[in-house]
Amino acid sequence: MNRIENCNFFLLIDSKKIKFEAIDKDNKIYFSKKSFISNYLNDENSNYLKQFLKKYFFDIEKKLDEYVKEINLVTDSDNFISVSISMKYSLDEDEFNEDRLNSLLTELKSQFKNSIGNYEIIHMVINRFLADGKIYHQFADINNFDKIYLEIKFICLNKDNIRDLKSILSKYEIVVRNIVSLKYINEFEDFNDNNDLIIARRVLNGLNNNEIFFSNKIRKNVSFFEKFFGFFN
Repeated sequence: MNRIENCNFFLLIDSKKIKFEAIDKDNKIYFSKKSFISNYLNDENSNYLKQFLKKYFFDIEKKLDEYVKEINLVTDSDNFISVSISMKYSLDEDEFNEDRLNSLLTELKSQFKNSIGNYEIIHMVINRFLADGKIYHQFADINNFDKIYLEIKFICLNKDNIRDLKSILSKYEIVVRNIVSLKYINEFEDFNDNNDLIIARRVLNGLNNNEIFFSNKIRKNVSFFEKFFGFFN
């Protein structure tokens, strides 16, 4: 089997460069092409993307000997916003009820989507838990479920920006499968400029056990929260 068949394609746009990489299932870079940006202005990132695609895209496909039909887009656009919300869940029973918590989280997600206007949720992360007066960063560490407080962070991107980038890529018959915040993946300990898109791939495969994924993610490994909450649609 050709190694390229096991690759996911990633495209990064930041203040310094645009970079395309094909990354295989073992998180190894199969192919990389980047172009540096001078005099970057955030509102012109679409123009830099157009120039990059016009100059390099067909050559990239030729070298890959593969059509690029979909990519995962990583960007540090100023059009991202981050919002943290706290919620409390109280149990009226002795046993923990997953269905009730699922329903509450689903409702929270829906209400937030309806209230953020012209933004799309890109990442949904549980930052921490408060149970029995103690702070926890992993659900598995909690023993008392009588009352649970959750701090949830939503990272959202302006829909106009998303439509603009998708429209540019669609002219090359490329579908955007996922969008990842560069600022978010920059928070991981082993992040650096050389492995930024590898980290992005790992994030989409459940690197952060506290991130809640939606159904369009590329992960093969199921994170704890997908098993636990089960409302990703």
